[in-house]
Amino acid sequence: MLVICLGMIFSRPASAQGSCAPVRAPEASLEFNHMDPLLDRHRSVRWLNSRAGGSPRYLVTGLTEYEMRASFDMRFEPRQVGFGRYCLDPVRVSPKVDVVKHLVYVASELERGTCEYDVVYAHEGEHVKINQGMEADIHVALDDLVNDVVGRVSAMFPMSAENTQGAMKRLLSEYGRDFKRRISEVDRNRREQHKMIDTPAEYEKLSMACGPNSAFHTVLQAAAR
Repeated sequence: MLVICLGMIFSRPASAQGSCAPVRAPEASLEFNHMDPLLDRHRSVRWLNSRAGGSPRYLVTGLTEYEMRASFDMRFEPRQVGFGRYCLDPVRVSPKVDVVKHLVYVASELERGTCEYDVVYAHEGEHVKINQGMEADIHVALDDLVNDVVGRVSAMFPMSAENTQGAMKRLLSEYGRDFKRRISEVDRNRREQHKMIDTPAEYEKLSMACGPNSAFHTVLQAAAR
């Protein structure tokens, strides 16, 4: 488990019309629970093609699967600013991301040390790098979210004590959904990066990396039928 604290620098937006600027930056920490990729060499090329739902034009000899789950917590504290009037200070923003699956499959027909195995393993390694690079993007998403929270409460006007609990619940619900939306956007970008290295041209290049009579064109083709 890796817990990283982020120091946030913010200023009250010039357009804010309220008078509830926070007195200090909220504590923002991202808990990102990694999972090292696990290698599975026990799946046949036929199974991999079925799993990937691939086109008959291409032979799937390796596959990487990745899944994560996100949760979100945020705490506000009411701050009295006048008789019976309160502002809300965001004091903690602490999302959590758990990687719950990171599997790398290499067709069981490929033996370690062969050219074909090395080609497939290296290609799946590029997918692993993309997955592992997501954490930096999530940090950026958290940074943006905290700035949004600060700007939102800065623009608020002081409220009565009876309204503070409802306001805090609404903000927590809204920003919980917002964080998950941002995570989904990061995940969409991840999928787009995967597509950029899974192209017909790249497949053709990899299939010829070990010569025209390699297992990609003989043994594996027969095993996939």
